[in-house]
Amino acid sequence: MNAKPHTAAEVEGWVAKMRQEIAIEPPAPGTIRTPDEIIFQLERVDSVANKALWIVKEADRVRGDAAEVLLRAKSKAQAGAEGKNAAERTAAVDLATEQERAEEAAAQIAYRYAKGLADLVDSRKSSLQTQSKLVLATYQLASNPRRA
Repeated sequence: MNAKPHTAAEVEGWVAKMRQEIAIEPPAPGTIRTPDEIIFQLERVDSVANKALWIVKEADRVRGDAAEVLLRAKSKAQAGAEGKNAAERTAAVDLATEQERAEEAAAQIAYRYAKGLADLVDSRKSSLQTQSKLVLATYQLASNPRRA
């Protein structure tokens, strides 16, 4: 178990780093990727996929921790706001939990960002697999002499 819980900002930093790692440059016009290039990129995407799963798990943990902190803060604020009318109690609770609400919102955003990374990794992997099939077919066609 982690000694220090992670933050939403850390999650967003990890996601940004992983996005850079799986960035795929298009080939130059008129050229195709070689099988070795595609294998290299697939291996990179596989590496990031493993990290992406961990990042999503950590982002979910950060989101859960933030929601729990917000819930405790709201309970404490509501207990101290008794005796006022409903609108005043709601305003007092909102004011007292402003920091916790902001942290919970940031955690929600970081989680969606991490899930987006996981989806991007899946998309990139699928794209590379399709490209590898097309490159393989191109090489096979080029190596087979045409029959008359």
